[in-house]
Amino acid sequence: MFDASPALALKWININDNRIKGYTSTVYPRSSISYDMSDTPTTTGFSAIIKHPQYFIPTGDTQILAQNVLFKVHRYFLEREPSSFREIFSDSDCNTKPYTLDVKPEDFAHFLWVFYDEDFEYENQPLERWLVILRLATRWGFGKVRKLVVRQLEKLNLHPIDKIKIYSDFKIDAQLLIPSYSTLAKSPTLPSLSEAAKLDIETILRLTMVRERALQKAAEDGCRSPTSASAGDEDVKRFICEIFGLPNTSTTKPHNTVAEGSSTDGVDDTAESLVPTLQNPTPGGKKKRNANANGTSNSNGQHTNGKTLPF
Repeated sequence: MFDASPALALKWININDNRIKGYTSTVYPRSSISYDMSDTPTTTGFSAIIKHPQYFIPTGDTQILAQNVLFKVHRYFLEREPSSFREIFSDSDCNTKPYTLDVKPEDFAHFLWVFYDEDFEYENQPLERWLVILRLATRWGFGKVRKLVVRQLEKLNLHPIDKIKIYSDFKIDAQLLIPSYSTLAKSPTLPSLSEAAKLDIETILRLTMVRERALQKAAEDGCRSPTSASAGDEDVKRFICEIFGLPNTSTTKPHNTVAEGSSTDGVDDTAESLVPTLQNPTPGGKKKRNANANGTSNSNGQHTNGKTLPF
């Protein structure tokens, strides 16, 4: 049974066409994808609906409303993966009314950019943009988009602690963190308190164990003033794999990373999600259709016929 009130809420709505038409002549800069919602014009206390300057596409076949911003996009991009959108669209093939989406319009615009960037300019994008896309792709079940984000994150020069935090929160392949673990384990100084606060206590303890093993190994090898940095790279990697429970690619069959097209999407599916916002139903899961013919809700909080959908 699905939670009747998770973060993702898609439902049918009726929009007064006159409110939309009143803003069709407004000219917006092409590159704008963010809004100061406090400056949005209001009508009788409610925010007036405006069309997104870039992603209200005349040839689009699906309208989506995020807060007071209306998008018109191509349904194909949102349903070609077994995502939450595919489930929603499968129950409403003949409907043309807009859906409401419980996200910020600027965040949804970032997500759509992945599909509509004509130049495929994925390089040199800021970390903040990729994190927004990663969060929504994870929330809605877009596995291929997640792979794209991970490939781009691997190209960024992330601080080891920040990388560990991001990859852990979004359940990205932990083997991609071995270089970051190694950097911290061999560092001559410990992280500051503010940096260490980003990591959970278990990760900190495991890194401490790696440092101690590396220091011991350096002393056993005859180093006169041993430190954890004195240990060899392969020794440190072996300690990391043993202590963090990761396969050592130096002695085992090569492990496919996300960048190499791993079918696991770089996700540890056996672990519980650490991302608090991921409360939408599993994409592709079995759906129940128990609403009556009038579109009223059943005991599971589900609606049909232009009403609130399962989530």
